[in-house]
Amino acid sequence: MFKLLAVSLADLWTQRFTFARMGIELQPMSETGDGALRRPILYGIMVLATSFELCTVCAFMVHHRHQIVLCSEALMHGLQMISSLLKMTIFLAKSGDLISLIHQLQEPVPSRVVRRGQQLAAIYFLMCAGTSVSFLLMPLALTMVRFYQTDRFEPVSSFRVLLPYDVTQPHIYALDCCLMGFVLTFFCCSTTGVDTLYGWFALALSSHYRRLTTQLQLHLLLSDPSRPDLGLGHLFAQHARLLALVDRFNAAFREIAFVEVLVICVLYCSVICQYIMPHPDQNIAFLGFFSMVVTTQLCIYLFGAEQVRLEAEGFSRQLYQLMPWQGLSPSHRRLLLLPLQRAQGDMVLGAYFFDLGRPLLVWIFRTAGSFTTLLNALYAKYETMPTA
Repeated sequence: MFKLLAVSLADLWTQRFTFARMGIELQPMSETGDGALRRPILYGIMVLATSFELCTVCAFMVHHRHQIVLCSEALMHGLQMISSLLKMTIFLAKSGDLISLIHQLQEPVPSRVVRRGQQLAAIYFLMCAGTSVSFLLMPLALTMVRFYQTDRFEPVSSFRVLLPYDVTQPHIYALDCCLMGFVLTFFCCSTTGVDTLYGWFALALSSHYRRLTTQLQLHLLLSDPSRPDLGLGHLFAQHARLLALVDRFNAAFREIAFVEVLVICVLYCSVICQYIMPHPDQNIAFLGFFSMVVTTQLCIYLFGAEQVRLEAEGFSRQLYQLMPWQGLSPSHRRLLLLPLQRAQGDMVLGAYFFDLGRPLLVWIFRTAGSFTTLLNALYAKYETMPTA
């Protein structure tokens, strides 16, 4: 079984690469006696560094609570740290169920679906990596240029936060860059790993529904009308198994999706505010990459869930349209009525109070737009007023 699972996990090279950078391996627990967390020291350092930066951001927001521009900028960074910490905590708690689910969904997923999923995952990883690199290296390059031109060490930062130590000292600045390296690596790898794994599950479930639809079309062309179930008993069993897998997937990712929806609404508002309010020039590259990451996060969770729903709806529609009801006896019709009703049930991937899909995407955009309008009005009223 472990060899078969190793083959299944071989396709998830982007996810395995990003999780490995945090000391996590997508391997079955019983193989080595340990959980998914194989290097707890490395993971602990990243979590502590991120928690320290989060506390710094919270203190900064309290100190500048009357300045909307600075608070919205700090809120953007703080929310992403909270999201990464919560998602990784939930992922580690449910890693055993997720790895088992990977094994059950892997076969028979077409290779073209696997390739497309990994290509999209690689692009998303490049977005997250670009966000982390631009946040750290662009201010570092500006600091070096300024030092070369003026012969004075004046550090530049992408984030206007007051740190509890003096970064104007070169050795302290170097240590702070190392600390941020752990924080940004944790952001990049946790975001890429968890989000693309959700996208992989959505692609796999959609592929299974498409396979069932194809099997249904082929089987009804060659079916024996004399059999009570038209020879569809095996197909109905596969559909029942797929429904159970969808329920397991929904239960495993419900908390992560809930955190994503709650955080990303305010996060999107904070990102928009950075464009319409004054911000430092060294923040432009970071904002560009981060905007793409946040938008892609929305697409992965909401359009992924929408794709699964549409494929399930397509299967139920084909089951009704292709079934030769007019040629069946009343007893056969009653026998097939139960699987037909179950197939026509709504397939919803939820996040507690939210149903993932296009309506939720519209709601998030409208809510983020309302928050942005409110903050922009407060900024125009209280922070752009001419002083007497």
